[in-house]
Amino acid sequence: MSQNKWTRQDIQHILLAVFITLFFTVRKGPVNEVIIVMAKHLWAYSIYSIATVLIIVGLTKKVFKYEASFPQMVRWAAYFAAFCAVTQFFHEAFQAFVQAGK
Repeated sequence: MSQNKWTRQDIQHILLAVFITLFFTVRKGPVNEVIIVMAKHLWAYSIYSIATVLIIVGLTKKVFKYEASFPQMVRWAAYFAAFCAVTQFFHEAFQAFVQAGK
């Protein structure tokens, strides 16, 4: 069995992470502005998550003696993008809550 073989579980996890990322990226407002804001957020999440996963894998693979496969790295990047989307959503919600209290 090849190390870079995609499994059904890999695809399901990536689709779930992408769904979570999209769900928490949706914003309220005029359609034109919302699309621009969503595109900026998705771009930032993707670049940030891919770069972070590559850095972490590069720094740890010799220390821990493992070889990360491409599907694993894609899955980790998708999870990290979902994590970033959820935390950004809660950050903006908290800011709105604080602003409403002033």
